[in-house]
Amino acid sequence: MYATVNDMIARFGETHLIRLSNPEDRTAETVDAAKVERALADATGEIEGYLRGYYALPVAAPPADLVRATCILARYELAQGEHVTPSDEMTKGRDDVLKWLREVSSRRVHLDAPLAEGATGSSVGSGPRYSDRPRDFTYDTLRGA
Repeated sequence: MYATVNDMIARFGETHLIRLSNPEDRTAETVDAAKVERALADATGEIEGYLRGYYALPVAAPPADLVRATCILARYELAQGEHVTPSDEMTKGRDDVLKWLREVSSRRVHLDAPLAEGATGSSVGSGPRYSDRPRDFTYDTLRGA
């Protein structure tokens, strides 16, 4: 996973995570770590779908942008349930992260992470390819010699 329960607490606050991870229990005083870790695992899987093929997975030392994106997606995931609904702020945050991931996927934005084996940072060789075969018409054959 690219983020931890502690990353989530640091970013959104413990009280907020207690409410999101225990929506049915208004007397809860601790974060349901298992539920938060499931949401983080789901967010990590979604992110890896965008990174697969270009970056070496899993990213061993995730950059801060990746940790942030994981936390935002996991928060949105936690807010979907029977007793809770994602706020407009959560929805906008998720939409912004998905837009950013599409930019990373299309290589317009680059992560500070190792590339997958065989992936290059250049676009050389991405254009049309031509094969060369023996020519039927040459100077000599057209000349009638």
